[in-house]
Amino acid sequence: MIDATLKVIATDGVAAATVRTIAREANVTQGLIRYYFQSKDELIVAAYEAHMSDMLASAGSAMTGAGTAKCRLIRYIEATLKAPVTTRQKVGTWAGFFQILLHDDDMIRQHTKSYHELRLQTKTLIADVYAEEGISKSDSELRRLSIAGSALLDGLWIEGGAIGETFHPGELFRVGLESFGALINVDLKGFRDAKQGCAET
Repeated sequence: MIDATLKVIATDGVAAATVRTIAREANVTQGLIRYYFQSKDELIVAAYEAHMSDMLASAGSAMTGAGTAKCRLIRYIEATLKAPVTTRQKVGTWAGFFQILLHDDDMIRQHTKSYHELRLQTKTLIADVYAEEGISKSDSELRRLSIAGSALLDGLWIEGGAIGETFHPGELFRVGLESFGALINVDLKGFRDAKQGCAET
């Protein structure tokens, strides 16, 4: 049911995601949907949570097996800026949710939760790189950098998903790597190019 909801939203937007339409897409009865979800809004929120969790998990899994903090950050940036995270469907679904996000308290709470999970993941990666480099940063500095780093990747993600065909192969990742490295003042691109302990993904 959640998958069907996401498909309808990605194709036609939140307004088209009626219980009837979702039931038809999922090949279930409307009664079955109402058995599990008290309202359409509750289903929409659950679908948004699943959508965000899936993207976080996809980016997070890319770091598995990376030996160094730099490698984990590089893999995270790369995974964030390529399929299956950066696709027209993913961005379209996310954009569809924004039709109601700013007007629904439950959606705002879920978005806030997802954002903080994403930013904490980014903050941890940055902190680990600094620790590896022997650089000391305060928690407030790490917070500032994680906010800026998340925003940087979000912007590239949106454009990459919406108009991905306008970018050269691998261009978003290279731009993301150079820009993120400049933000935290650590050479990520040179490290990647030299393949210093960071296996190709």
